[in-house]
Amino acid sequence: MVQIPPAFTLLPQQCRMINASEGVRLEVHSGCLWLTRPGDAVDRFLVAGSVIDLHEDQVLLQSDKYPGAAAELSARYVLRPLCAPSANPSRQWFQRLTRQVGNSVQGLADVSTRATLRPARGAHGLR
Repeated sequence: MVQIPPAFTLLPQQCRMINASEGVRLEVHSGCLWLTRPGDAVDRFLVAGSVIDLHEDQVLLQSDKYPGAAAELSARYVLRPLCAPSANPSRQWFQRLTRQVGNSVQGLADVSTRATLRPARGAHGLR
């Protein structure tokens, strides 16, 4: 039996943050969605029939006015996993943990790099 994913609805100007790090396909069924992804230089506007694959941790979706429409409408969409979920819960837990630790280590490395790039007091002959 094929399981049909539930459709979600965003009311006009309503937004939702989703975690798509496991990979999901966003399919817009009606209305217009404003999509903001981390690291993407531009926002995207998706209308009914649009499909996009997402892989980012924090993706912001907002219902927006359909281009040329006089009134704002709700947006209806479906999120489909790009691959079958792992049946092993401990593996899923370990994957989440390594992602979180990796992000924390990267954050510490960024802070450390910024701290080492600052000139020390007196380095330029100032006291």
